[in-house]
Amino acid sequence: MKKMYPFTRLATTLACAVLLTCVPAAFAEHGQDTPAVPVKSAEATIKAAVSGNDQFTNHNDSHHFDGFQTGQTPTLTVVACSDSRVHTQLFGMEPDNNIFVIRNIGNQVKTAEGSIDYGVRHLPTKILLILGHSSCGAIKAAMGDYSGETKGIKAELDTLKPVIAAEDKSGDINGRWSKNVERNVDYQVKAAMELYKDKIQANELTVVGAVYDFNDLYGKGRGKLVITNINGETAPNKIMDHPVLKELNRGEIVNHVSSLAPAL
Repeated sequence: MKKMYPFTRLATTLACAVLLTCVPAAFAEHGQDTPAVPVKSAEATIKAAVSGNDQFTNHNDSHHFDGFQTGQTPTLTVVACSDSRVHTQLFGMEPDNNIFVIRNIGNQVKTAEGSIDYGVRHLPTKILLILGHSSCGAIKAAMGDYSGETKGIKAELDTLKPVIAAEDKSGDINGRWSKNVERNVDYQVKAAMELYKDKIQANELTVVGAVYDFNDLYGKGRGKLVITNINGETAPNKIMDHPVLKELNRGEIVNHVSSLAPAL
């Protein structure tokens, strides 16, 4: 496997900087705090993008692209949040031709069904990964009043209402927020299982729910991928015994399986 691209850190910084210039009001009001990162100008932003691309092409010669000139063969389809802090480098593997990524606010199935259909039904996807993340601004916004948002944002937050309605509202706001992130993953896994029941029953697809925990809410360490659901199973002890994890050793399983929220 090749080393991670040297432009990865630059690209991540670039994405964060761009996001800081356009954080929606509801997201800021509902806990999407702005980090203390300098905001790039438009000129500096496009320069960083072009320079980063040059670093990428300099690091990967023309043969890097040989295997996917006429088609793609990813076995992992990921439904992730649009949040700039969530990117494919968290998997530690080369994303080119390996990971088919669909992104929207709140890592939702309903608002991206066509794209997910393509990944699952037209590509050799073996794993459909629903990837939530700690400090998800979409979930926090959906927990409060977002009536002042744009029509488009309100439409995407409205589809999170069943997730928020399922909580009992006990505990402090941060605890509720974290549990709702996981509840949303469970909700999206359930939606995916309904859509792709035939593929699951034929053992052609496994739907995995996980949280990218850069806040260390699960106590596994910052940046851990925490599996919280496999094909609708949310009990950690049962997830640990699922056949799809059989190539992981016990230590890896224990370090990557957990739960914060009760089942829906």
